[in-house]
Amino acid sequence: MNITTCPNCGHEISDTDDICPNCGFNLKKYRDDFFTDQHKQAKYEQPDEGKKIASRAAYREEFYPEKQNSTVQRMIAWVRQNATIVFLLGVFLLILMSFSRAAGWICFLALMVWLFIVCDRKDKVEQYTADKRLTEKINQVGSNIFNRVDEREDKVRTRSKEFAEKHPKVESQVREIKKQRSHRYSYVQLSVILTALISLIVLFTDSGASVSAVSYTQKMSISNVIFSLAGRLLSTNSLQALILYIVWLLLLLFPIFIIYNVLKNTKSSQILAFILSLIETIFLIYIVYMMSSSVHASNGVVAQITSQLISYAVSIGTSAYFLLLASVLTTGLSGFNIFKHKDNQ
Repeated sequence: MNITTCPNCGHEISDTDDICPNCGFNLKKYRDDFFTDQHKQAKYEQPDEGKKIASRAAYREEFYPEKQNSTVQRMIAWVRQNATIVFLLGVFLLILMSFSRAAGWICFLALMVWLFIVCDRKDKVEQYTADKRLTEKINQVGSNIFNRVDEREDKVRTRSKEFAEKHPKVESQVREIKKQRSHRYSYVQLSVILTALISLIVLFTDSGASVSAVSYTQKMSISNVIFSLAGRLLSTNSLQALILYIVWLLLLLFPIFIIYNVLKNTKSSQILAFILSLIETIFLIYIVYMMSSSVHASNGVVAQITSQLISYAVSIGTSAYFLLLASVLTTGLSGFNIFKHKDNQ
């Protein structure tokens, strides 16, 4: 099979050309590798290598059009020759489409029409001077930036090496700290952080108690229920309202302090995280038990607040159970983390 155009740039060639006059592509090697049906046995190590190359050439023929359109061929060559302009235009279109898809598609179609007209009128495709200047500028700026980064890294390495030679004890301590930080948080600690975050999310999720309003029943988050009831009690019993605000603040601060102490990753902080989680769990179990029980004590401020909450909320909802479950999991994982922390020491 005779090829009439360069497979690299699309420039027209003759059968006698061994190198493309436009881009310098090795046409002779290309013909020998893909379009020669007879191969010398001594040239290949395997006896069926010639058949493989012949079949590869037949496979490549499937991708050639029945009749090559010269304009489309020049358009492809233009994209290859002016790759920097094409790249920058692609970035511009992506930014434009993030603001307006219609404007982005209009600009894309306009550029394709412009490219078709330019390639249809010109017989030879060349790299634009603007593309050369842009390529050189990008190469200059990029090389300067990365060279500066490499120089700073070399300076830092040189200084650290000099410091290590002068202060070997400090360097050994730094290496030990780096070694500990590389494996700083275990899966158990990350699980404690995750369950504490779930407690915070559940506190503000709108699937909590079913609250009886004037003429309808609506779903509210635990946070909204506490604030709504505290707002009602503020005018009649300010003490109970204040306690409700404190309860809400504790439910918010408990997970935050648990996460903070787990991230500190010391023995005392792990114990403190476990104690805080245990207090939160015991408190939530008591509240859920009081709200779920049919008999409620009339004495005590907490019992009175629970009665007020029951009279305001029809049911405690799924969020309260999820909050209790997340707190129990946090307590269990933080307790297990203490024992694991002891074993690792």
